[in-house]
Amino acid sequence: MADVPLLERLAQLPALPASETLAVMEGLREPHKDPVIGPLFGVDDDGDPVVNALVPVVLQQLQEKPDLTCYNALLEGLTGIWNAAVRAALVARLRASGLPPDDLLLRLQALSPTLGFSAEKGELRTQWLSDPFTQDAVLVQQCMVRILFSMRALAESRATELSTSQG
Repeated sequence: MADVPLLERLAQLPALPASETLAVMEGLREPHKDPVIGPLFGVDDDGDPVVNALVPVVLQQLQEKPDLTCYNALLEGLTGIWNAAVRAALVARLRASGLPPDDLLLRLQALSPTLGFSAEKGELRTQWLSDPFTQDAVLVQQCMVRILFSMRALAESRATELSTSQG
């Protein structure tokens, strides 16, 4: 299995519902000490736990999709980051060519439905047009949290598989 690309290895794991990420997180005694998700958690000066504001949002998103697997959540996260990166590069080129801001979203939609938010509600499009940098930065941050949680849950699944296969 060592020469198989990572995504293929992850796809070979048993399908783990994305909703299981909450159980994995709850099973960690000190999540702030976990090497993968630790930066999302912390302890304040009084010793009380603190959590990155995106953690509850992403966990809720993962809980709300009963058919979503951790592998698919990982792919969604990677896709979101890819779309934001391509959109940023394309917007820079379109602006440099003199495209008026009012035509930006129309042009993005014509070039790529995904980049132009064609599947999204009008509110997201309006928010993005008002501040593309902030909206895509938040998207990327949410996607990173989704990826980290998915990877951590998939790692638990793989650890269970390894520890029970040849004890």
